[in-house]
Amino acid sequence: MSNFNKVILMGRLSRDVELKSVNNGTSLVELGVAVNERRKAADGNWKEEVHFLDVTFWGKKAEVIAQYLSKGDPILVEGRLKQNRWEANGQKHSRINVQGEQFSFVGSRQHGSEVIMEPTDFEREKGVRQTVSIPDDDIPF
Repeated sequence: MSNFNKVILMGRLSRDVELKSVNNGTSLVELGVAVNERRKAADGNWKEEVHFLDVTFWGKKAEVIAQYLSKGDPILVEGRLKQNRWEANGQKHSRINVQGEQFSFVGSRQHGSEVIMEPTDFEREKGVRQTVSIPDDDIPF
């Protein structure tokens, strides 16, 4: 039997993006991604639960994310799970996060130099609309 480790997430950034650099000059971003799950509970009522996941991107992808995305922006992430282990004060610790391999800008369409973010179901219900202006020569695709 072969192994398979693939994660695909679509959610919104739960905190501002901070570009960091490690000792050898490689760029990285550690993202918080909030993913909503809506399901029907045993009592028949709809229940919404939010899962907060940590995602790390390296190199040029980290730089592009830091330049164009910020808290609240939607993102599609493809990656793999990675378990980090360490010991502190004699205690063993472990944490699983997502190592990002690919990402896509999600839920936006360009209209001139203005990017219009497509609203989520919640935002549609509340009448919220978000726009971000980006100069045409700054769009990386």
